[in-house]
Amino acid sequence: MSNLNNRFIKHFLTFGLIFPISNSLMADANVPCGNGVTITNVTVFGGSYTSSNVCGNNVTITTSDSKNINGGSETNNTNGIYFAQNGPHPAFIFGDDLTVRTSGSFVDAIRTNGQQASNGVYTVIAGDRATLIATGSNSNGINVAQSPNGQAGYGRVYLGSNSTITVDSGTAVRVNLSSQAPYYNLAYVADNSIITAGGTGTNGTNSMGYAVYAGNRDSVLTNGTAYGTNAVAIIGSGATITSTGSEGHAVYANKGGVVQLQGTAGATSVSAEGDNADGLRAEKKLTADNNFNALGGRIELTGDAIISVNALNGGYAMHTLGEGSVISSAQTNYYIGSDDKLYNGAGSIVNDAAKTTNSTSGIYTITGNLFAESGLIDLNMTDGSQFTGMTKVGEYAYTDASSAPVTDAKGNINLNINGVNSVWNMTADSEMTNLTLDGATLKYVEPAAGSTLFPKTLIVNGNYAATNGTLVLNTVLGNDSSSTDKLIVKGDTSGHTDVRIVNAGGNGALTTSGIEIVEVEGNSAGTFGNSQRIVAGAFDYFVRSGSTIAGANANNWYLVSQSGSVNPPNPTPDPDPTPTPNPDPEVDPVSPYRPESGSYLANLAAANTMFITRLHDRLGETQYTDALTGEKRVTSMWMRQVGEHLRFSDSSSQLRTRSNSYVVQIGGDLAQWSNNDLDRWHVGLMAGYANNHNQTRSSLTGFTSKGNVSGYSAGLYGTWYANNVDKTGTYVDTWVMYSWFDNEVKGDQLATESYKSNGVTASIESGYSFKLGGDERKSYWVQPKAQVIWMGVDADNHVEQNGTRVTSKADDNIMTRLGVRAYVKGHHEMDDGKDREFEPFIELNWIYNTEDYTVKMNQYENSQSGAKNLGEVKLGVEGKLNNNLTGWVNTGYQFGSHAYNDVQAMFGVKYSF
Repeated sequence: MSNLNNRFIKHFLTFGLIFPISNSLMADANVPCGNGVTITNVTVFGGSYTSSNVCGNNVTITTSDSKNINGGSETNNTNGIYFAQNGPHPAFIFGDDLTVRTSGSFVDAIRTNGQQASNGVYTVIAGDRATLIATGSNSNGINVAQSPNGQAGYGRVYLGSNSTITVDSGTAVRVNLSSQAPYYNLAYVADNSIITAGGTGTNGTNSMGYAVYAGNRDSVLTNGTAYGTNAVAIIGSGATITSTGSEGHAVYANKGGVVQLQGTAGATSVSAEGDNADGLRAEKKLTADNNFNALGGRIELTGDAIISVNALNGGYAMHTLGEGSVISSAQTNYYIGSDDKLYNGAGSIVNDAAKTTNSTSGIYTITGNLFAESGLIDLNMTDGSQFTGMTKVGEYAYTDASSAPVTDAKGNINLNINGVNSVWNMTADSEMTNLTLDGATLKYVEPAAGSTLFPKTLIVNGNYAATNGTLVLNTVLGNDSSSTDKLIVKGDTSGHTDVRIVNAGGNGALTTSGIEIVEVEGNSAGTFGNSQRIVAGAFDYFVRSGSTIAGANANNWYLVSQSGSVNPPNPTPDPDPTPTPNPDPEVDPVSPYRPESGSYLANLAAANTMFITRLHDRLGETQYTDALTGEKRVTSMWMRQVGEHLRFSDSSSQLRTRSNSYVVQIGGDLAQWSNNDLDRWHVGLMAGYANNHNQTRSSLTGFTSKGNVSGYSAGLYGTWYANNVDKTGTYVDTWVMYSWFDNEVKGDQLATESYKSNGVTASIESGYSFKLGGDERKSYWVQPKAQVIWMGVDADNHVEQNGTRVTSKADDNIMTRLGVRAYVKGHHEMDDGKDREFEPFIELNWIYNTEDYTVKMNQYENSQSGAKNLGEVKLGVEGKLNNNLTGWVNTGYQFGSHAYNDVQAMFGVKYSF
């Protein structure tokens, strides 16, 4: 026999009880009950005893007859095990692996029914892995029945761990009220058991459809007392409790009955699958034609629990009806002995008659709604708890025995949710009494993708307390009138709550007073803020107290898209001067632009400008590229590398961007020729790689964003030199290239956004070289020149993960450059005859852009500032090291308005074959 079974037996032996053989006037007195015995169509009775009342392991009992209920008498050979006789009342013991199957109607697999006028307990004990199956209609697995009025006998049924109770149309575990407190009818099903009940739930002339039930039928007169809780069902840890029928509640307690669900050694799982079936239901019930001491039911959760219902079919995960009905995190100790002993919920009996109730807690996974229709739901939810559903409180209305209408007080729901891994997913408007978030999250469930937000409101009639709790709301982020979920607290608030907002399709807009998200009618001592960014379109939003906003309720909390306090200053000086001065004007609210817009701008600018070149950037000096010495030159190869650091502001003057780029380009002449021995033509190919890293910071919010661009280009170039004999003349240079890039933007606390950009860029450049003078080793030159560049690189339209639609616009910008280059061409006397020439130079340019680089985030635009008109100074040196190798190095500085500045450094080299 198992340890659990031995434990029960040991406890009963402690009280000096003996275990006689079953003997009954209603069945065979000496039914064999040893190990492995199979008993068919014979009810095994306990009652008047003989020498032993202990059965062995692996006993199988099968009955098929239905009960004759017309006269209220018990029909022989219908119940599986039945214990209800006069005389001494010893326990009836079965070993492990007991199996009881009944197929008749109105029968029970195990039934106790106290009938003794004096105090007495009728006890059935089964070991581990017991199996009870009742397939007939109106039949029960365990039925601890009510004793007749005026009788004091009471019943006990104990099943060991890993037991299974299956009922097709009845109640799996049914404990009825006894006739006289403090004596209790009690059923205990040990850990890891499976309890399943089918059939339509009803509690009229018979109770059926419930998996676990404690209380009494509506039609039965209850000899109620102030003690009330004298029907107790206790289900061990790790149990699975399921009801499948319409209105068949999984766990049901009424009229003072108590169900205790243990979960300290593993979560107890409760599921109600039928229409209008509750997971846990505690109800105040009146007996027909009697309202004497009408009592509520009580359901206690002593540890972890998983509760689920089909909420769409009308059932509640937890439902209390009437004053005195309670579902709570609690554990009460109950009597099991005849000498006022105490059962402590773990199989132990202690010598203390005082019944105590202790507060408990557990990890609760609740799928379904909570409804306190009067009564109380009071839960302590520990870290890791998950509640998906809504809460509802209301009044329980009924008619008393005199047909007078009665309405009980409004119900109460208290939730104490603890731990950073605990979440309440609120699915609909809710109302409750008190709410505590101790590191936990209250998340208003998001609307389906693409659907309209129908805001949800939680009303807390009492107090709201938070210790770094999190509140997640859905809001159409726009102006003051935007739709939003809301928290209303009619009592006091305390502690701090971090607010996170899910944008439900808002495009972002300027607010004045803000979007009200928290309303407090009592003492608004609690604080609300946002540790994570709240963004929509081009704007950042913030959670602010109404005390900082002009015209707002100081008790409440708002979402605002403006920076800083918008309260007007008070007039000064004080006391009042004469005449009374006007107060300073109100500070206009400023909408903080998101720094991400600066990153999109920097990416777009870099993609359009990194690969643009000038003739000198690509080929070095502009004279005949190869010395015409009579040697045949067929091609040349060149490479340039560029590093750049750029700083600019946006059009709002809120954002400052720093940008660093690196470019490497290579190319080579495909052909070179002359038409008249004076001019020179070059045609070639070029390709390149470039990357850019940029960072933007908002001066208003302090938030930053980082951008990244990397990509490639390929193109053609063609150059014509019209040098005359003395090396003066015109040049024309053209090129066209296609570029493609991968782009990223990553804002503080936001997801990385990735997108593509690509397009064509083309240029035409021309200049004229004037020789000012010189000697045999050096000459002085001036070269005015101009360039026109068409920029057609555009970024793909992109929708951010927060819903913001981003459109970048280059608008086919045309960059023009007008400037002059002055240089000295020559060599030192030590290089006479060595084919070396060097060309230090200075270059001044005016650069004009017809369009600003612009990004549109939803309907709001932001642009790069300061690049419309730029000045440029460039210094460098070019040199021909020999007839084959040419190199150049230079640095340039561009400057514009709004603190625009750009510094470049370049190194290039060309080799002629």
